[in-house]
Amino acid sequence: MMFRPLILAAGVAFAAAAQAESPDLLMAIEQAAHSGQAGEVLAYGQPVLVVPVQNRPCMTVGVVYQEGKHQRGGPRIDNYQVCQGAEPERINDVSPALPDDQQFKQVTQMAIRGALRYGAHRRDWNDYRLDTRRLSAADSYGCAQVETVVSTDGMLVSYNVGMLCP
Repeated sequence: MMFRPLILAAGVAFAAAAQAESPDLLMAIEQAAHSGQAGEVLAYGQPVLVVPVQNRPCMTVGVVYQEGKHQRGGPRIDNYQVCQGAEPERINDVSPALPDDQQFKQVTQMAIRGALRYGAHRRDWNDYRLDTRRLSAADSYGCAQVETVVSTDGMLVSYNVGMLCP
């Protein structure tokens, strides 16, 4: 299976500077929660990804700061709770990193293959949830763009989009 990650995000433990949230960022967070689709916006002069995580009773949206993504542990992720009729509120907790476990990697590959075959697939592993979705039609080799969202406790841990082949 060939995998070329375009975006990989893992939570890192470091304190975020206390600053007022950008109106564009808050609007993008609300749109991601409403649409259920990831998107990109400029916040504080840099591109960030907003990634919804299915969570009840309120949605969670992870904000992936792409600057410094090559730092140890990956880019910084801030998670926001988005409840109906309320402004997004930052969750003051850090989601854990991806497990470095062979079984987790196998479960991830099974979820990705499920998305390639059926369009979307969900797998659970311990406290982690993997949601995969095929974003494009498969080419003549069976390859397609696949989005993978990994979350735990309703917080985004990792977001990845890549061209995958069976």
